[in-house]
Amino acid sequence: MADGPWHAEWTFISASGVTTGSADRPRYFDIRTAVLKDADKSLRDLSRDGTHARAEPWKLLVGALYSEAMLSADETGTWRYVSPDGWASVTIRFSP
Repeated sequence: MADGPWHAEWTFISASGVTTGSADRPRYFDIRTAVLKDADKSLRDLSRDGTHARAEPWKLLVGALYSEAMLSADETGTWRYVSPDGWASVTIRFSP
């Protein structure tokens, strides 16, 4: 896994509101963790305790972050993901 610098920006729009963030980290693992943490937070139903099954957009984002995001950003410099339902917009940049 390539050492950075890595940069990510994200926006999640859900029934809970809008969650935005960004991160600059030397390791991709830390970028992925920051994105997933805010993605999870955006999907939490504050009226219920615990977590519940996630819908398809969540599964697609997790799969992409674990499979293609790092390799694609490493090769081309930028990886972008927009979920089909408009919930997620994530950009990851790698500039060695």
